[in-house]
Amino acid sequence: MATREYIVSVMKRLHEKPPEDAFRRFNDDNAGINCMLKYLEQVGRPVSAGEISGYMHVSTARVSFLLRKMSDRNFIIRENSSKDARRLMISLSEQGKAEFIRRREEMVDIFGRIIDRIGEERMEEFISISNDIKIVMNEEMKKLIKD
Repeated sequence: MATREYIVSVMKRLHEKPPEDAFRRFNDDNAGINCMLKYLEQVGRPVSAGEISGYMHVSTARVSFLLRKMSDRNFIIRENSSKDARRLMISLSEQGKAEFIRRREEMVDIFGRIIDRIGEERMEEFISISNDIKIVMNEEMKKLIKD
């Protein structure tokens, strides 16, 4: 069993350099244009701002802001709904599809360089350990909530 001294040392090091800092940019992007591009590409049909908001778990105000940015860059097409003319439907333009592919390939390149640098074995070990930590942390948090 780990000593208290070691546990406190690990907690301190993780606090000083939290693992999520390395992924913060990816998470920030997920709440933005990248997430919308990915969603619109995946659904492959026109969707409402409300649907996007629900998928992203962000406010419709945030979605509206992102839609304006995407519209300025010609990434989306806005059309009135055939069922309700007051409702706008959003889909990817050809330029938006190309941008989605460009950004996806950029992320593949970044992760490729990470894997090349740390090695496939260490990457698999990191993923496995991260999943184990997540499982244990969830179990421990459930216990805390019960108390």
